[in-house]
Parts: sequence; C-alpha cells; structure tokens
Amino acid sequence: MTTPFTRRRSPWWLAACALAGAVLLSGGVLAAPAPSAQAAEDTPSRWEPSAIPDRIVLTPAADATTQQSVTWRTSATTDRGLVQYRTMTPAPYPGGVLEAEAAHTEVTTDIGYTQNMHTATITGLQPGVEYMYRVGDGTNFSEWQDFATASATDKTTSFIFLGDIQNGILSDGSRVLRNAFRDRPNADAVVQIGDLVNDANSDEEWGELFDAFSYSLGTQNLITTPGNHEYDGGLSRTWRAQLPYPDNGPSGEGDIYDELAGTVYFTDREGVRFISLNSNISSEEGLRVQAEWLEGVLADNANEWTVVLFHHPVYSLDEGRNNLGIRTVWGSLLEKYNVDLVLQGHDHAYGRGNTLAAEENLPAGADPKKSATGPVYVGSSASVKLYEYGPRLWKENGAHLRRLDGGKQFYQLVDVTEGTLRYESRTADGEFFDGVTIKKDEKGKLVTDGVDPQEIPTGPVQPCLGCGGNPDPGEVTPEVPTGEVDYEVTGNLASVDRSKASLPAGMAYSESRDLLYLGDQNSRKIFEIDPDTDKVLGEMTLPENIRDIGIDDEKNLLYVGQQNRNWLVVSIAPDTFGQVVRGPFPTIESNRSIDVDPKLGHVYVAVPSRGIEVLDVDTGASLGVINGTADAYYVAADPTTGTVVSTKFHDLTDVINLEAFDASNGFAKLW
Repeated sequence: MTTPFTRRRSPWWLAACALAGAVLLSGGVLAAPAPSAQAAEDTPSRWEPSAIPDRIVLTPAADATTQQSVTWRTSATTDRGLVQYRTMTPAPYPGGVLEAEAAHTEVTTDIGYTQNMHTATITGLQPGVEYMYRVGDGTNFSEWQDFATASATDKTTSFIFLGDIQNGILSDGSRVLRNAFRDRPNADAVVQIGDLVNDANSDEEWGELFDAFSYSLGTQNLITTPGNHEYDGGLSRTWRAQLPYPDNGPSGEGDIYDELAGTVYFTDREGVRFISLNSNISSEEGLRVQAEWLEGVLADNANEWTVVLFHHPVYSLDEGRNNLGIRTVWGSLLEKYNVDLVLQGHDHAYGRGNTLAAEENLPAGADPKKSATGPVYVGSSASVKLYEYGPRLWKENGAHLRRLDGGKQFYQLVDVTEGTLRYESRTADGEFFDGVTIKKDEKGKLVTDGVDPQEIPTGPVQPCLGCGGNPDPGEVTPEVPTGEVDYEVTGNLASVDRSKASLPAGMAYSESRDLLYLGDQNSRKIFEIDPDTDKVLGEMTLPENIRDIGIDDEKNLLYVGQQNRNWLVVSIAPDTFGQVVRGPFPTIESNRSIDVDPKLGHVYVAVPSRGIEVLDVDTGASLGVINGTADAYYVAADPTTGTVVSTKFHDLTDVINLEAFDASNGFAKLW
C-alpha cells in the first residue's frame, strides 16, 4: 500500500512556543546567524551559466529552406555541444532523432566568469517542414522546441520588427516583446535594428535580454544588425559568439572586411530578401565597400520583396543628428532598386516616410495624399530611453515624413503574401498607431497609407544671421597654404584621470594665470589644474551635466554649456571660485559646444539640430542662428578678429566640415 504524501503543518501554538523560547534564550532578541563572508563571495551571480543550456537563439543559415543555425550557452566546463532534432511529432520521447555537432567559443564576461557559446548548423532539412529540437551535451539538455524551414514555393510569411531595446530591458522591454509575440505568435522571424543592450559586454544586460524574450528566440529566427551600443572598442564579444550569420557579406583583404564580417549579410525567406548593413562602420571606405556589395545583392535578387536594415537612419528623427555619409552613399542605391522597407532605429522615436520623388508620377486613381511608389523608411524604438524628435532632416533632404511620434514604446508587425505587404506599428499597449500597404502587380508598385495625413510642426525658428548674402569678393583666387606645421608632445597631465573624470567635456586655458580648466560631463565637475606641476588646485560642481566650457580670461569667468538646453556663467576668481554669476539661460535645443567673444558681447553655442546660436553675453537673449551652420558640433571664437569657426562631423572627403564667419560683418562667410 502506498501512503500518499502530505505536507504536515505544526499547530500554531507549538510554533509560537518555540519562537518564544528562542527569544528568551537569546536575551530577548531573536537573532539569525550571521552569514559568513566566504558564503557571500561564493554566491553565484543570477546570470552565471551552468551545464544546462540557456540563451537559445535561432539565426538564419545560408539556405533557410534546408538549413538552420542554433546557438546556446553553457558553463565553460561544458565543451561538447550537439543538437538533437527530428520532424515534428505529437508523441513524447520521440524516436528517429538525428544529431548535429556544435562548435563552441569561450567568452569571458565582465562579471568574472567564463562561458561557452555553442553553435550548430543543421543541414539536409526539407523545405517548409516543422522540426522539433533540443540542445545539450549528450547528458544535459534543454527542453524540446520547434522551428519551421522556409518553404521553397509558398510566398507567405510574417515577421516582427523591433527598434532599439537597450534600456529597461527586462523591466520595461519585456512587455513590448510579449505583446508583439501575442499578436504574431507564428511569425517566422524577429527583425531588430541594433542596440539590443546598452553596454556591449554586460552579461547582466544580455541575460535580461534573453529573459525578456523568454523562449521566443528559440522558435523564431532573429535577424539583427549591430547598433552603436553593441560596440565598446570593438564589436561585443557576446554578439560575435552568440549571433552567427551567413558568410555572404563583402569579401576582401584588410581591416574593413574583418570589421564587417558577420554583421553584413543577406538571407532569403519565402519571397523576402533581408539585407543587413553595418552603419557603425561609417568611414568613407566602410560605406563604399558596403555600397558596392549592396548593389550586387540588390541587382541579383529574384525575390519579390526586399527589406534592408541598419541602425543609423538615412533621415534622422533626432534633429541634432545628420547621417550624411549613409544618405549620400547608400540612399541612392535604396532608391535606384526601389527597396520596399528600410528599417532603422537609433533616434528613440517613431517616424515613417518616403522621398518626395516617390510621390511623383503616381498611377491613375492613387490618392496623392496617401500614396507613393518608392521605399518606405521607418525608424522605431522599443526602449524606455526617449529622445526629442522633429522633421528637419527629412524636410531639408527632399523627404516627406508622414508619421511622427515619441515618448512611447513601439513594435511592428509585417505580413507578406504574394503581391501584398502589410506593415503595421503598434504602441506597447497593443494599440494600432500606423500602417501602410504595398501592392505589386503588372502595373507596378503602389504604397498606400493606412492612416490619415498627419500635420507635423517644425521646430522653433530663430532669426537667421548672415542670410542677407555674403559680399561678392570678385575674381579672387584663394590662397593655397604651403609648408608644414610641426608640433611635439612635451608632457602629459595625469592629475585628472578616469577615476575623477570618466567623460571629459570641455577645456579652457587661462593665459593670464597659466591655469587649465577641465570639465567632466557626468560628475558635473570642473577641475582647475596647474599645468606646470600637474596638480589640481580646485574643483567645482555645477547643477547639471557639462557639455563644454569657454573662458573670459580678463573677467575670470567660465561660460558653461549644460546638457539640458542651457548655459550659465561661473566665477574662477580665487575669492568667488565656483559661484554662479549669471544664468542659467536657455538655448534653442540641446547644445554640444560653447565659446564666448567678450569684445562683441556674444556667446556662441553649437546646437547640432539648428546651427550656431548667438546669444547676448549679459542677458542671455538669443540673437539668432548663423546661416548654414546646422549640424555643427563644435564652435570656437577669436575675440581678436571677431572670427567664429564651426566644426561638423561628416566623414566624407568632399564635404566641408570647417567654416569661418566674420561676426563683425554680419556673419559673412570667410571660408
């Protein structure tokens, strides 16, 4: 006879007596034994791996109809990895199981432990067939999961598109993912455009990511491309080891090709070609190499639909960013081959639109307010990190931003059948926000909005300085500089190192006192340094994060640009050191750099989204924006000549990055 197990409970009075006795024996205090220091040290991290596989993810192999790649994680002591698989069956403990061996890569984490990433590619599969599989080492296995190979004949598929996740991954991002998978539980793929995490090599964040996705990445292929937050001196160690992609990207010899390997690729699935580009490799050579490869992949493409994904957008939603190189080198190819969807992120807002050229020559019967014929450009975000947004980069570059919003998390659903692609964006709570339908037939391609036209306001307009036209210099041949400039490093200052200033922001030099002032963005500190002795003589803490500093040497004043759209004036005189003299005063938008011309009474602030804003040195009143300086990241003023120089960051050899203006002559451009 088997006695059933029951959980016995002691009577409440017996437990109470025991508790009272313990209190009496301890002198009236109920004390728990103190944990040993060794026990605390030996407590494993929540994210530490074991012999049981976790972080299982499917990624496309070279041929999605007959192959499937799968990657998982174990502790570093588990060297062997294999996949057991067979066609789907309703029976438990299935027979007829096949095996595929895995290779592994050891990854050292930032938390201190090492782990193995195992990757196997299953080959010889049948098109359009469901398979079940599990991963392990022959003894320890994961649960059984399933995937389906792509059909060789059916042109019906669906996928989920996600923007940046990056922050609040598990706490806030998981609800976005749950709603997306609830709405498309049988999606064939998840397309994501980078910034999966915030810290490229944080194993805690990668752990949060896989917890947020739960089992989903083990049943649906992840098609992703790296964002800037997947880089920290190089591509994330975890990204490289965990996310293998087809080796069909640019081929050649040199550092550029090594950097692009595994991040630039294409994969075809049921009538859709997905193409990943790496917008982090944005040097002129990096963009060119990818463009040459991209043209070949677009030209030799038998698929009905084409989706291109990369992180940094062609037309930025953040008005302080301008990805000119990407727009110049890649944009023309996207238009030439009439790519269907261009999926991007980075700006932590939502925007969708097309070029103005795509609204010309519409087919008969098309609604001109809702129709286009070219690529649909989309930027989206699933992150709790939120940016300000606006239409400037679209309007200034011949594009029509049709839908714009921010302050929310979004996810997108794309359904494809032969001849029709339906795209839909929803907010994190599952509410419909935006939609578009693309149809193709013998008459061509037509993109139709599923929402009414949106009126999108522009940002604030400031008076334009130097817009009256520059004086005609006549027939003047510019002087070509000759000779060379020599310099040498005579020493290094180490008194303010990374322990004191983790993110240096701004430097100013007092010629009259031979002192150096160095700002640190995140600590909000400015250090006063004697460059001869390399000693910190003083430091001050300001109200907000520091962007940059300028100096009025004669009056012992520092002009400080702060992160939240403002600037102030602070004293560096010995008796009032660190005291705020004036301000804070607002700037038109977020600033990057500041300088001052005390003689003309001007403060110059570089506002990338607008240009060089000029403000009154005493009242803080805005006088206007210097014409043609949008995208400026740095500004420098020379009070002796009244010259103002703006600096941009466009990594193209034929694009002007330095410009000078004469502030005493209506801000006429000098060169």
